[in-house]
Amino acid sequence: MSACNKFNLLSTAALSVCAIALTVAPANALPGQNINTVLNWAKTRPQLSALKYNSEAHGYEGRNGNLYFYVNTTSQNGTVTKEGITVSDDPSIKFTTNNAKGVKLLQNIYNSEIANDFRNSRSVAKVGRDTFSRGQKFAYITAAVQNGTNLQIISLNNLQSEIKNAKYCQTHQCDL
Repeated sequence: MSACNKFNLLSTAALSVCAIALTVAPANALPGQNINTVLNWAKTRPQLSALKYNSEAHGYEGRNGNLYFYVNTTSQNGTVTKEGITVSDDPSIKFTTNNAKGVKLLQNIYNSEIANDFRNSRSVAKVGRDTFSRGQKFAYITAAVQNGTNLQIISLNNLQSEIKNAKYCQTHQCDL
């Protein structure tokens, strides 16, 4: 086999692997990404409604039935710092690592990699109603809220500052 044919064969194989990887790996909208990526991703998720900017909340939000989804950003066109999901009026869904329906919802919205990261995360702190957990890829804040359950996804780098802020807000007036 000539060197040119070997090169063409290797090039074709490499391109095939890239094409398969791109079709198998779904796009994810997660902390650290640009908000435009998240907005485009949200349009492809049947569980989510269109997200609209809320200047008071410094982020985007949308409601689809009993599911409320929100994204905090550094600015209207900035980087995602936190994402959250609240499910109300369905006592069978809890965002806990051992609740199959909550984990399945995460898998349906994101993918099995994120669902497994959450399921395998370790609780590191509890402050008030919030439980802070560390996964391999992201950190998670879960809470039982009035008539429902809430999950926030944050970057691992922000976990300690979120815990510190929650502790501060236990004894001081904080804007939520």
